Amino acid sequence: MASGLDKVSKNIAHNLHSLRKSRSLTQAQLAKLAGLTRAAITLLESGSSNPTLEGLLKLSQCLKVSIDEIISAPRVNCVHVQAADIPVDRRSKNGVVLRKLLPEKIPSTEMDELRLSPGAILTGSPHIQGTREYFTCTKGEVTVGVLGQLFKVKEGDVLSFPGDQPHSYKNAGKLVSSGVSVVFFSGTLEIVN
Repeated sequence: MASGLDKVSKNIAHNLHSLRKSRSLTQAQLAKLAGLTRAAITLLESGSSNPTLEGLLKLSQCLKVSIDEIISAPRVNCVHVQAADIPVDRRSKNGVVLRKLLPEKIPSTEMDELRLSPGAILTGSPHIQGTREYFTCTKGEVTVGVLGQLFKVKEGDVLSFPGDQPHSYKNAGKLVSSGVSVVFFSGTLEIVN
């Protein structure tokens, strides 16, 4: 059975190689960025060397990841959630279906699918101050009201608005309309123009 140190060395080898490849870096380029030797990178990626804390810190800074991401066991990246298991929001009624699209909790973020039958209206709940919401119409047309101003959002359009203001969604058409709402809570998004 492998010791704890052996497991961490294997984790570092796998994660470092994966992080380096995802950034299209050679071992020599990563070594230069981190202020380490190429030989040190080669040994770490082979799992036959244990880095110093200083080395790990340099690698985490140049790769812009936490040290934990470098030393932790590789995680399974896929989660398959069956349609029947996707939560439907309590506000789903009167021709409105609101489904959660993120199977895991992601801090300060929400993503929902919204389906509106003809004539259906959903009154959105204002979020905390500083929240930004993005609504993308994926089918038909949805009229989004924000502080009394109406926006006709057609298929493929995106409306960005302050999610901390009163808002609503309405399908004025004769067919089902749908869209995706993405909400970033205060302090998690910097808007650059």
